[in-house]
Amino acid sequence: MAKLVICDLDGTLVDSRHDLAEAGNAARAAIGLAPVPLETVAGYVGDGAEKLIERLTPDCAPAQRSEAMRAFKNRYREVCCVRTRPYEGITDALAGLTSSGWILGVATNKPLEFTQLILDACGLARWFAHVRGGDRWKKPDPGQLLDILQAAQCDPASSWMVGDHHTDIIAARAAGVSAAWCAWGIGRRDDLAVDAIVDAPASLPSSLARAMPSRA
Repeated sequence: MAKLVICDLDGTLVDSRHDLAEAGNAARAAIGLAPVPLETVAGYVGDGAEKLIERLTPDCAPAQRSEAMRAFKNRYREVCCVRTRPYEGITDALAGLTSSGWILGVATNKPLEFTQLILDACGLARWFAHVRGGDRWKKPDPGQLLDILQAAQCDPASSWMVGDHHTDIIAARAAGVSAAWCAWGIGRRDDLAVDAIVDAPASLPSSLARAMPSRA
């Protein structure tokens, strides 16, 4: 049976904070709101574009929120690859996993359109056989993970979900795969139990191997 590693995108593979903040503040400006700091926008990331805009536009009417969403998507389409970069060590980690026989996938709550643009621009697309965005399922719903497992024909017992957000961990548990939490990301674990904590991208292959040597 093949073995599989599914990775989150924002806060796991790439640092996208600056471009998300640019688009998020464009959304606020479109409805007359002042900009907020990068750290504020980053704290809202992880649950998809709709939740991001909802958090950036508190107490706004549905029509205003729809206008903000349009502005966000338009601006993010322009800037999503301007300052977004892979975390240092990620490319080598993906190469190491691939050379060890792992099949790689991406499961993110970001819309697939932006996911593919970013993976291509960052030179990461070539590593991933299976990519799912948040257009149909959003974590913590395990739908993306289950879909990748089926497409890759992998056993959950031989598979990992690697992410920086509590929704990644919850989705992993629901899908029956092991959960690894990325300490370098922008999300939060909420004290949820995980099977591995990865301190840096470069240590991802060895961390998974140590946690489950019989499966690595």
